[in-house]
Amino acid sequence: MSTPKNIVIIGGGLAGAKTAEALREKEFTGSIMLVAAEDHLPYERPPLSKEYLAGKGSFDDAVVKPADWYEENNVTLKQGVRATKVDAANHQVTLDDDSVLDYDKLVLATGSAVRKLPIPGADADNVYYLRTVE
Repeated sequence: MSTPKNIVIIGGGLAGAKTAEALREKEFTGSIMLVAAEDHLPYERPPLSKEYLAGKGSFDDAVVKPADWYEENNVTLKQGVRATKVDAANHQVTLDDDSVLDYDKLVLATGSAVRKLPIPGADADNVYYLRTVE
């Protein structure tokens, strides 16, 4: 099995950012591109409800790595786009801006979907489901 030269990570959260970090810590020298649907730097979701919304911390406290870390570690961030198709046979990912990324290895780090509570009142106007900082 040959060493990959080009890794694409789909997912701009904690798992995606930590995957990029681990690859560099393990001295992977190839290309890493992290694809994120949001325009924000990769961030952790739990602090949104525990600190940020409570006014006990800033959004920057939830950011996994500062912007300069990605540049210094040669990790390309492709933000504000979603992966719409994975063609595993041809090792390509199509994004919603119609661009196509080639990869040797692909990491899916998309997280999970919001699970709405199946209880009375879960759809009330004052009930919010948090998935993004917006």
